[in-house]
Amino acid sequence: MYRILVFLEQNHLDSCLDLVGAADLIGEAKRDYEVYGVGINLSEEISKANLDYVINVSIDIHAHDVANVAKILQEIHQIYDFDCILICATTFGRMIAPRLAMKLKTGLVADVTELQVDDEQLMMIRPAFTGRIMAGIVCDKLPIMMSIRLGVFKDSCSYKRIAECIDFKLQKKLQSQIRQIAIELKSDSSDIRDSKFLVSCGGGMGNKLDKAEMLAKQLGGKLAVSRRPVDAGLVSRSIQVGQSGKIVSPKIYLALGISGSVQHIDGLKNVEFIISVNADKHAPLNHLSDIVVVGDGHKFIEKFLNKINANQCSD
Repeated sequence: MYRILVFLEQNHLDSCLDLVGAADLIGEAKRDYEVYGVGINLSEEISKANLDYVINVSIDIHAHDVANVAKILQEIHQIYDFDCILICATTFGRMIAPRLAMKLKTGLVADVTELQVDDEQLMMIRPAFTGRIMAGIVCDKLPIMMSIRLGVFKDSCSYKRIAECIDFKLQKKLQSQIRQIAIELKSDSSDIRDSKFLVSCGGGMGNKLDKAEMLAKQLGGKLAVSRRPVDAGLVSRSIQVGQSGKIVSPKIYLALGISGSVQHIDGLKNVEFIISVNADKHAPLNHLSDIVVVGDGHKFIEKFLNKINANQCSD
């Protein structure tokens, strides 16, 4: 039996459960496989998740106690002997994954953006050299460990499971060495992955992105960019879409002056509707778009904003 562990992080539970899609892709190449969700202080609602088993550890430790969480996962692995371990590449996931890999004396492939399974060989693909190339990595030592970028996979629920819940009792009592000093709440999330509408600008928009940001706010969305505006120092990499940026899954993606390199297109996953505005009618992104507007992006924004203002005045 091939056993796959999905680490369930409380603050990113939905994203972690989407890794079941990756687990099924890996498991389908095996004759028999099981998907285990493992987490700390999980709620009873997790029993409805699309997993074969849910292993819950009830323990009084701080949520960000990376050292103790790694010890817990190590102890669980020693009993269940997982063949593959999947961890979401959140801030916490990026801290826990290398610690656990060292404890298990195995390798770790970080920031995976794609999986290829061929003749039972699992190849993990991730960006390298700041996204200039894609590296395909094969591990010949078990367990195979990887951290996967948020939004890459979705649980298709092609196999609907009823999870069996297991309350795991630790052999030794753990004492947290973490003490919370203060909490600072963010007034507003600036993560483009949370937005259902993105107005994204490429090199064709030059260095004038203020009107594009205004349009994004008018439409209740956020501004995003391709790599060129980031390399030019115009905006932060935190709003970049692509292999060396973030993977996004908005309902509507409005691309302005973006040619659509492979690296950028790889950052678009499960987008419902793509609108491309580009002076070059042969731009690669146009072939993937639902609507293509051949023309200048700045003029498109100006007319769009005028239309919005006219509608607001008529109301």
